[in-house]
Amino acid sequence: GGSGSGSGQQQQEQMIHYLRKNFYKTASLMANSCKSAAILGQYDDEIVEASYKYGKHLGIAFQLVDDVLDFDGSASDMGKASLADLNAGLATAPVLFAAEEFPNDIQPLIERKFSYEGDVEKAVEILRKSDGIQRTKDLAQVHVELAIESIMKSVGPSDYRDSLVHLARKVVDRTR
Repeated sequence: GGSGSGSGQQQQEQMIHYLRKNFYKTASLMANSCKSAAILGQYDDEIVEASYKYGKHLGIAFQLVDDVLDFDGSASDMGKASLADLNAGLATAPVLFAAEEFPNDIQPLIERKFSYEGDVEKAVEILRKSDGIQRTKDLAQVHVELAIESIMKSVGPSDYRDSLVHLARKVVDRTR
């Protein structure tokens, strides 16, 4: 795994694949759940669409924070072993962002799904030197802001809207 324009495109493709997978894994459930609630509540199309966007962005943020907690949290907090994704051979956003900074160091590990002895530990070591965790937190914050924006634009002031905004902010502040 050398550097150059090829690896940059490869990392971009890996990130796109990761984000798409996250959409289908978590965000689509939240998006369609929110949309269903709006439809069942007999709200107009604008609210239904805003509800879908809210759930989608909330779900993406939730999954990004989950990926950070795999590195930052402790196993007792999370209900799953710390580093579970790496041990399962999965490169999540923090690792993919770290790969942009240190492509020659991390890309080979990603390609072999962290399967060699010491790969997981090496990936964590490189991740700690990188801004991968902070960039993932920043991206989660962007999605929270997009979720909030979708509700603020379409839903009039109410305790319900305030609760949705509060819920969205809790997603990025959670520790488990």
